[in-house]
Amino acid sequence: MPLIGLHTVFSELVVLLLIAALAGVAVLRLRQPLVIGFIAVGILVGPSGLRWIQSADQIHVLAEMGLALLLFVVGLRLDLHIIRSMGMVVVTVGLAQVLVTLAVGFGLVLGLGLSPVSALYVGLALTLSSTIIIVKLLSDKHETDSLQGRLTLGVLIVQDLVVVLAMIALSAVAGTGGHHPAVQAALMLGKGAAFLAGIWAVTVFLFPRLLPLVSRSTELLVLCGIAWALLLALLGEVLGLGKEVGAFLAGVSLASTAYREILGAKLVSLRDFLLLFFFIELGSQLDIGALGAQVTLSVVLTLFVLLVKPLLIMLVMAWMGYRKRIGFMTGLYLAQISEFSLILLAMGASAGHVARDTVGVVTFVGLLSIGLSGYLIQHAQALYDRLAPYLTLFDRLAQRRAVAKTTAPVAEPADIILCGIGGYGSSIAMQLLARDRRVLGVDFDPQAVAAWTARGWPAVFGDAEDPDFAATLPLDQATWVVSAIREPQSNIALARAVRHAGYTGNLAFTARSREEGQFLLTASPGLLLVPFDDAAVQAVDLLFLTEEEIARETMDRLIETITEHYVVCGYGRMGQQIVKDFRRQGIPFVVIEDNPEQLPRLKEERVPHVVGRASQDEVLGKAGIARAKGLIAVASSDEENVFIVLTARGLNPRLEIVARSIREENEDKLRRAGANLVMSPYILGGRRMAAAVSNPGTMDFLDLVIHDEKFDTNVAQMPIAPEADPITLQELSLWQTCGVTVLAVQRPGEVMHANPRPDFALQAGDTVIVMGSHAQISAAHAYLARPRAPKACAVEEVS
Repeated sequence: MPLIGLHTVFSELVVLLLIAALAGVAVLRLRQPLVIGFIAVGILVGPSGLRWIQSADQIHVLAEMGLALLLFVVGLRLDLHIIRSMGMVVVTVGLAQVLVTLAVGFGLVLGLGLSPVSALYVGLALTLSSTIIIVKLLSDKHETDSLQGRLTLGVLIVQDLVVVLAMIALSAVAGTGGHHPAVQAALMLGKGAAFLAGIWAVTVFLFPRLLPLVSRSTELLVLCGIAWALLLALLGEVLGLGKEVGAFLAGVSLASTAYREILGAKLVSLRDFLLLFFFIELGSQLDIGALGAQVTLSVVLTLFVLLVKPLLIMLVMAWMGYRKRIGFMTGLYLAQISEFSLILLAMGASAGHVARDTVGVVTFVGLLSIGLSGYLIQHAQALYDRLAPYLTLFDRLAQRRAVAKTTAPVAEPADIILCGIGGYGSSIAMQLLARDRRVLGVDFDPQAVAAWTARGWPAVFGDAEDPDFAATLPLDQATWVVSAIREPQSNIALARAVRHAGYTGNLAFTARSREEGQFLLTASPGLLLVPFDDAAVQAVDLLFLTEEEIARETMDRLIETITEHYVVCGYGRMGQQIVKDFRRQGIPFVVIEDNPEQLPRLKEERVPHVVGRASQDEVLGKAGIARAKGLIAVASSDEENVFIVLTARGLNPRLEIVARSIREENEDKLRRAGANLVMSPYILGGRRMAAAVSNPGTMDFLDLVIHDEKFDTNVAQMPIAPEADPITLQELSLWQTCGVTVLAVQRPGEVMHANPRPDFALQAGDTVIVMGSHAQISAAHAYLARPRAPKACAVEEVS
């Protein structure tokens, strides 16, 4: 019965909107889509409920306008440039999903006793998924840019195109007037051609002049857009093409203009408001009593949408080469029917192709599937974790398809392994490659892998979250594993997989926000990248900066473990030669340098070094001066060397200090500062040149012994143990026991005794200078270091 005392259309609509608002609040509290609440309001106030609706014609007009605007907005999104940029993979997945689901759904409904025409309508309705609901849920979960998000949105666009074409065909069939089919087809083609020609003419000749003028006022632009959509909807209905066709083409005509975004944004709210009346009208037309007789059919179709449809989508995705997780997530997101499904069934009922009770069944399926899928999507990751062990079949199929389709090379050595090679990952890769880093891309999207390999970049297909696959990556040579994936759980799983595979290097993760990243870093420590804050250039800068900090910390820890070493102050030409000889002889050392031109060479050659001025106490302390055996000062100036020697001698009085003097007059200053030995490169060079002329053979031999790394003969000095008893060289018999030749003996406070006689008595504290192979010198060193010399010298020859 009508509302008492409220007989005007306005008052009835006001009450209806209040009820819809309350219902909307209730369904939101239940975390359900608003569509369910609006259909429930229609059932409540319609013939099956309280029978309050008396203004059915007015509600129908508003519903028709909402439908027209819905198709207009769909047409606005149909920019051909965007469709082309999506690639064939989305089109293929979308069409395959529609065809497979339609075929299975049609067979199921036909087997349940419906007529072929009704089965076709219902099968197509079950194939479609809700664009409004899925976009909202993807946005809430921040997964719009994820692989499954992009694939889901692409499939939805393909579904929208399919249903629009179906509605166009339905409008054409419903408009037949008893003519011969050939005549009717010719008339429809003629009307359609004329309609398209008129729209083309307006788009080409009128819009370029009109739209810039109209766009000066946003309100006027929106008004003109609505008027254009409703005008073409009216013309489409007059021509027998259907108002849906006209409204859709109105949107397409504006899709490639600069005004599509603002029109789409401004019309979304109005569209949703008017669609409210469509769903209320749809609910009011449901006969709950008749629906009770078809509960079994409704439940079976709902189970098909919630269970079979996702499995079919997973099968299609696996056939395209996508792993089980992507297929599962995409299928779960599409596990409901669309608003277009209800619109399509309503149009079929108006054309007499579908019975009203069938419309009720599909509406009931929509209510159940939309409501239940919302809960499933909210707990998608938990569901996947529980069901993943039972989905390996899809992984095996995907792996075979991916291997067959992808020409990606086997994983080769790389400095950085980049997981997730979409837009953000590719931008990071370009910056890394520009800085001469070897990058290996990893992705479970075969199209992304194919795109990378087409550009000549190495990439492999696989899921880095899988420990078995992670073990096949060249992790032992990588300094970074960088994840461009923005899902926290995926990043945590990836970190576990590579650590399980033995990776000990650096990790970097991508997060949607700093807050989300903190949760991620708590579970898996590493470097955090936020795309909205850190562009690709800044992200790579962070990687390199962090890498330098980690390398510095590692080197500092290494220096702290070095003892009895030499501190080399300066890494010019002399410092580099000293380091080269120390490395060849296995002598521990640490370099101090503050010249920015030399620091890259030190890092590249991985020389233990400290950055700073060697004359500063703190810098010498970091170099381990208190634990050092000696210091070599080869700074760029004599003044700097004097300060270095003074400071070092004060910090460690027992140091053996060798300093370079560029000018001869500074040698005494360096000795007074504390240097044990001062050497001038010019004096040494002059003596060397003179000796090369007077004794060329002798100098060649000395060069061979001292500097040739391939010649296994060297000169070394070794001390006599402080507790050793006096013994003559003849009694010691170093040549017979160890194979070394004694060249000289250095006794403290005396001039060096060169070529000593066999009866020369060695004392505690003497230093013996010998020549021999590396093995012989090592054996002699151990032989002399003991308080009492053994009877035999153990020489271990080294090949």
